[in-house]
Amino acid sequence: MTRWLGGKSVLIVEDEFLIGLMLTKEITGAGGTSLGPVTSAADALKEIESRPIDAVILDAKLVDGSAADLAACLDARRIPYVVVSGYDRENLPSGLRQAPFIAKPILVPVLMEAIEGLAAGHALPSLPLP
Repeated sequence: MTRWLGGKSVLIVEDEFLIGLMLTKEITGAGGTSLGPVTSAADALKEIESRPIDAVILDAKLVDGSAADLAACLDARRIPYVVVSGYDRENLPSGLRQAPFIAKPILVPVLMEAIEGLAAGHALPSLPLP
């Protein structure tokens, strides 16, 4: 798949600053509009309420706790997202286990393929583990 997001907006919700910056660079380099990174569910909700979002990169653990409640909000608003985590899928909160998942350390090509699919409106029920 060609790495091109064509101006789609991608919200980065990541509590590790350097990972957030790396993801911002990748989204921008692929032609997307990077929003964030934000480190908390509360800040992510502010972004979601203030502008259109095409896709979200969602860390499972944030500075204000689990991302499960934020994932439920994204589901309700039909905003697609991919969960990234250093934890195994089975150790995630139940509200995150069925989402597309990328394990940390993040393999950028796998993540970008997932984001491109989400931003284009393609359903990604499950991604292979790297």
